[in-house]
Amino acid sequence: MGGTYELQKQRTAEKETEKGRMLALGFFDCLHRGHREIVSRMLSVCDLCNFEPHIFTFDDDFFEALGSDTRLVYLLEERLELFEEAGIPRKNALIATPSADFLEISADDFLAMLDGYNLSAVIAGEDFRFGKGAAYGMAELEGWARSRGIIAIKQPLLKEWDRKISSSDIREFLAIGEVAAANALLGRRYFAEGSVLHGRGVGKSFGLPTANLTLPKEKLLPFDGVYETRTVVDGVKYRSVTNVGACPTFGETVKGVETHIIGFDGDVYGKKIRVEFVDRIRSIFRFDSKEELKKQIESDVRRVIESDD
Repeated sequence: MGGTYELQKQRTAEKETEKGRMLALGFFDCLHRGHREIVSRMLSVCDLCNFEPHIFTFDDDFFEALGSDTRLVYLLEERLELFEEAGIPRKNALIATPSADFLEISADDFLAMLDGYNLSAVIAGEDFRFGKGAAYGMAELEGWARSRGIIAIKQPLLKEWDRKISSSDIREFLAIGEVAAANALLGRRYFAEGSVLHGRGVGKSFGLPTANLTLPKEKLLPFDGVYETRTVVDGVKYRSVTNVGACPTFGETVKGVETHIIGFDGDVYGKKIRVEFVDRIRSIFRFDSKEELKKQIESDVRRVIESDD
């Protein structure tokens, strides 16, 4: 097999399991409802056959390596957390680093690479394709598995609104601020996680402090606006209002994410928090005074408090 493909397995100090391994193949960049169907079926087979579940995914620089400006719905660390929540230990994630070699890997070399993982079973969506130019699909994967006595499962596509549920549709919904529609395809609220940095302190000056998130450039954010959100701090979930974008009232032009956590008066600086997006409330406006901005934010807060979601 030509080249080194830099596929790494997350490891811990635990002793390697002697169970058979089952691998879910795909990108799994956002673990939407279709992905969850694959994971759920894999876990059922693993329970029945006493296999250990594994999942394939890519590092955060995948799209950049392809020369694309596409952003990720969930970063790798967020995906690893979602995998664990679904029942797949993070040590069982096979993470592909998109090196030049890997991006040029042939379909046959990809299968040869899988030979090195001593698999007992594989599962993928029925439209799964792999190798340079997407040369092979499920028929070739099933043939390879059959020749090695490996179980191969083809998972039917899941549809919503007469369309296949896809990561690209979720990205498009987020790009126009339709987080409720994106959430319907994800099967959960879209979220962003990051550490809180000190901001300008404007909100705090009129009694509405905000937590300012730091996020990598690879993270896809919803279209600029003010959103109803839920913020998780130290495992506790609070209602919140989140501004995605600049703050034109104070001459800010740099896009940011700042969240007012309703009913929370603790210290979040330096902490990692999760902000879950519920729905878009309004666009961002430039107000003539700090007092007008305060009144609008207070109105946004009342709306979120009264929300049934």
